[in-house]
Order: sequence, then structure tokens, then C-alpha cells
Amino acid sequence: MINSQRQEASSWVNGYTATAIGIVFAAAGIPGAGTVACIGIETTMCFHIGNIYEYEMTWEIARDHALRIGLATVLGKITALELATLTGPFAYVIKPAIAAPIIKALGEAVIEYYEEKCQ
Repeated sequence: MINSQRQEASSWVNGYTATAIGIVFAAAGIPGAGTVACIGIETTMCFHIGNIYEYEMTWEIARDHALRIGLATVLGKITALELATLTGPFAYVIKPAIAAPIIKALGEAVIEYYEEKCQ
């Protein structure tokens, strides 16, 4: 069962990674928008992946888990994401390229977190 849950959760992570690329591209020129987008996506990802692993989930729990997992996993990359705004028009290429691995890494960390919690 864990294998099928992992497969379903990985599909969600891939979808959220694509979503992050689009959102961060659209808001690349706005300082802070990439971080806000990543936090929102991570919270939603925690909610859905938690449900896949049958963890009793609320949006408040998802937010708490997202902050706990996210800060430990990608704090340096989030800083790079925001500093990319200083590159002007190049931010439209750089920020999505930074956001994609952030969301992918967060997604993998979320999957591992719920696999450990739900054993």
C-alpha cells in the first residue's frame, strides 16, 4: 500500500512543481511573490499528500507541517529565489528554474514525513 501511496503522492508533487514554475514565472518581477507562492503550494501539497497517507488532516495542520518541513529543507534556496529578483528581466528565467527544485525537494520531504508518521 505504501508503494501505491508513494506513487500517487509523487504524481501530486510533479503537478505542484509544474504549477510553481508557472506561478513564479508570472510573478517573477514582484519581490516576495515567489516565496509566497512556494509556501502556498507547499501547504496545499502537505494537505493533499497527508490525505493520501490517510493522516487526519486540516488546513491548520497542513500549514504547520509545511512550515516545519519547508524551513528545514530549503531556506537557502528561498533566499536565492528572492535575490534573483535583482537580475531584472533575467528573473523570468532564473526564478522558475530555482522554484522547480524547491517544490520538488519539499514534495519529497513531505512524502518521507508522512511515510514515517503513518507507519
